[in-house]
Amino acid sequence: MAQPRFQLIPGSRLSSSPVGGVGWRLLGPNNRELGRGAVSYLDAESAQKAIDRIRVLSVAGEAHIVHDPRNGLWAWHLDDDGLRVATSGRGFRHERECRYNLEQFRDAAPTAPSSDHEVPAEFPWQRSAAVAIPTEATP
Repeated sequence: MAQPRFQLIPGSRLSSSPVGGVGWRLLGPNNRELGRGAVSYLDAESAQKAIDRIRVLSVAGEAHIVHDPRNGLWAWHLDDDGLRVATSGRGFRHERECRYNLEQFRDAAPTAPSSDHEVPAEFPWQRSAAVAIPTEATP
């Protein structure tokens, strides 16, 4: 089985940063997302520095578990001097599942390596420009 690892991703994948940049997420051994950055960064180097800080904060940082009454889901976030820097990758139906996910994040983050793959500008399904798809009717 694979090891937990940080992965750099296009910042547009983060719900808080639809404009772009570079974000990160922490994947578990089964490739499920354990958590993600709360903000995007200008470049991969800045995102990597943020990951280095997350490794420290995952052990000693202040975590919050919150319930959203609008959708009934639980989520967690990690703060650095009052600024949100990491968050759960999804909402959880039960508080205990949310707490377990936070524990998994805290256990994996301090020693998880970073992926050395290039960060694509966007994934194929996120294309910002329309691409013509040939059909039988078009030459």
